[in-house]
Amino acid sequence: MKLTALLSIVTVLLSTPASGRLLIYSDDVFLGCLDCVSTAPDSVCNFEGHYGSLKASKSIWNQSGDYGNPESPKSPWSGSTQGPIIMDENSTVFGWFQINPEGGYTQSAKLADLFHSMGGDLKKIRQLFCQD
Repeated sequence: MKLTALLSIVTVLLSTPASGRLLIYSDDVFLGCLDCVSTAPDSVCNFEGHYGSLKASKSIWNQSGDYGNPESPKSPWSGSTQGPIIMDENSTVFGWFQINPEGGYTQSAKLADLFHSMGGDLKKIRQLFCQD
């Protein structure tokens, strides 16, 4: 189930008719590129970068930061409807990258299943999400 959910999420992200890269923002703060290769400096899957590190302040994987902490409404893991917004480079909005299905992201339930099945361990979730 975990890998199936992950593959579904990635498939939807990659098959979305976006113009350019899929980017996430919280308010006006850039949080990274969802569908960029892991070597891209702004990829959420670049484990050494500003957006893919477990410790970076603007990382959705940093459980202590505003954007990764499940207690923060700015985090996709909080269950709020204020999680990061997904848009392409032309500012076309595709929903909110979050585990709350009320945010308009079609894969929120699957993302929530993945989050809960991993016990909220963002390191494990990142590992699966960023798997090539």
